[in-house]
Amino acid sequence: MPSNRVVVRLVPGCSDGDPLHVPTPGVYTRVDPPTLYLEKIGQQWMDARKEARPGVQYILEALPFGYSLWQRPRPSNPAHVDRYLYGHPGKKPFDSPNRFFPHFEYMMENDGIGMGCPCKVCSGSAGVLPGATPNSSRTRTPSVTSQKSNSSAPISSGPSSSRSVQPSALPSLAAQHKGRPKKTRPGLDKSNVDSEGTPDVYRNLIDKLCRHQHVDESIEEPLSPDWRAEQELLPRLLDDIKTNEQWVPRTGDIVLYIRDMPDGVDLVRDETDTKEFRLYDERREKNLGAPRWEAGLVTEAATGTTIADFVDSDQQQNVSNTGVRVEPVPDPNNVNKSLSKQSGVSPYKMHKYVPLRQIRPFVLWGDLLRHIPQENWHVSIKNALALSSTLSLVGKHRFRGAWPNTSIYCHGIYIGAEMLGVGDTVRLLPNKRQSKCTDVLSIKSIRLKWTNLDKASTNDYDEGRPYNSEVWIYGSAYTSDTSRGNKLWVTEQNVEAPRVALDYAEWFPLHPADKELAIPYSRVLGRLYERDPMAYFLKSDYGDFPTLDVGRQAVVEARAFSRKHDHRIAKEPGATWYWGDNRADALNLKFVNGREVSRFDPDRDVKDLRRQLRVLDGVANGEAKPALVNEKGLRRFMAPTLPLRSSAPEVLDDCGSSPSTISDSDPSRKRMHVIDLEDDQEDVDEDEDEIDDEIREHTRVVNEDRERPGKKPKVMVMVG
Repeated sequence: MPSNRVVVRLVPGCSDGDPLHVPTPGVYTRVDPPTLYLEKIGQQWMDARKEARPGVQYILEALPFGYSLWQRPRPSNPAHVDRYLYGHPGKKPFDSPNRFFPHFEYMMENDGIGMGCPCKVCSGSAGVLPGATPNSSRTRTPSVTSQKSNSSAPISSGPSSSRSVQPSALPSLAAQHKGRPKKTRPGLDKSNVDSEGTPDVYRNLIDKLCRHQHVDESIEEPLSPDWRAEQELLPRLLDDIKTNEQWVPRTGDIVLYIRDMPDGVDLVRDETDTKEFRLYDERREKNLGAPRWEAGLVTEAATGTTIADFVDSDQQQNVSNTGVRVEPVPDPNNVNKSLSKQSGVSPYKMHKYVPLRQIRPFVLWGDLLRHIPQENWHVSIKNALALSSTLSLVGKHRFRGAWPNTSIYCHGIYIGAEMLGVGDTVRLLPNKRQSKCTDVLSIKSIRLKWTNLDKASTNDYDEGRPYNSEVWIYGSAYTSDTSRGNKLWVTEQNVEAPRVALDYAEWFPLHPADKELAIPYSRVLGRLYERDPMAYFLKSDYGDFPTLDVGRQAVVEARAFSRKHDHRIAKEPGATWYWGDNRADALNLKFVNGREVSRFDPDRDVKDLRRQLRVLDGVANGEAKPALVNEKGLRRFMAPTLPLRSSAPEVLDDCGSSPSTISDSDPSRKRMHVIDLEDDQEDVDEDEDEIDDEIREHTRVVNEDRERPGKKPKVMVMVG
């Protein structure tokens, strides 16, 4: 290699390539090494990053996983050859490095996720070439206040607003040419279907994994109205989370809010020893007493939000722009959900746009309600507490596995009151050796892991043995405990913790820069909110800023309360979490925005919706104009459902596995002690001890990306 040539390293794991997408054998021959693409892409990438030096030639170390270069003689002139790059999940080859580079750059900047990519293959003729990428979504670096995230939270059940973005390019449904061998993608294969006749993409992918032993491809369900609706919202949701700070309420979050607070009235904290929160009228200089807190579900998030939007109570702005749309949280145990729809006189009122200054994260319920007698609480408060041990995955976008194990990569996850996404920084619950929260994790991936597929029944709806199912969160971990750091772990890659954490403490990496920490979802305490907003929420005195431990005890108590008062959990011996197919299922909602969610909608007609989708995709014949698929019947609340057994309850044990996905040989586990909110500290300590046992048992050393073929695994570390 010439002395002036530099090898450019790929970002690990950033590929959407499909290794099974190759040309038909016979005419094509593989080009290995693909020098043309390696040189041109390497140079263009360094130029785009403004890191290229004069006189230096750059070459990419390899093509992204799943991509390969092939050539064939040109039919009109066999003396010349045409080269094509295969591996795109849309089954379309690239015909030049210039056309591939926008897709390559987008993958490198978005964790290998192609959704929203502006390249010509992804977006058709409207795609762009290098130098013309004004619409490409750039991932923010850790040095920027806004945290990177690839999470999604499709929760609105009504028609899309004028601000809704257009859906990303979807796979073509055009019929195969006669004579060609049928290659039906898992999302179109009707060999396995659900109760509504939609292809069961997960069973199809498992069957494909069994046949090919290795599968790494994007998850697409073009015949599922729910999946299509989710894809319509994802680009906007991902962009909002990337650009907003972590304290900003997200769609699907549960928050505390004061429904009515006139101008001139502010929330203050007494200067007495009790430090109670009170409403105070500055104009009349009058104490108005304790606020009336309610628990609400965010069904529409604020846009363009900054801390200034709630610090200045006199700021005159449109509440629909700076406010959050919330609905009171209904009782998850009540089969009559009409209260959330507002009819007649009830303790619930209809939805309202609430200014940000009247909203607080639910994690602070213990601080805000400590001095208010429980009999004076709004009924929605305990409804929300009863939902603190629920979880659901959103944005399942990639299937990657090596038989008999596989992982489904997700954009985000709801845990209790909050949504977490890839790129978020979260607080971790301490273990027994720690007295308070000292650790944070910057999320790199969220995975639903299926294991022992070879021992499970091939029918997901019979009573045979199921496969094991767990949810794991991977990322870079840091601690503020100097005794647990190691100077050898500090490098240029991890010398600085995520920006959101910098104001809280001095940070030390918990592992080498080339390793990641893998934790069960149950160890997550919640999103780490920026310190200045937290100080405002708690009305902290200058110099007495909130610590990393704020709200931890309240979360522990809320989860214990949920395990006792959510009947879906309490009725199952040994169960400690409820795993919903989606956010609506996890919260046991029937209505959102005044309309039924999909499983309760009497007018839902999946066949008609699927016909409309075919019209929109240009498949249907006839003159009928396509109806808008985002009308009432298309519930973008519903994420793709997992292949669950119809007779099995959707309840988890404390390691994240559902009874429908645990072998009969698994030992039964003692049910976690449940505390009531009035229990004494001894009971709380007992509950924390059992949580610590759960953390220690299920945070283990695993191999990174062991499902991916042909790649040396990264060893994951667990630091206690």
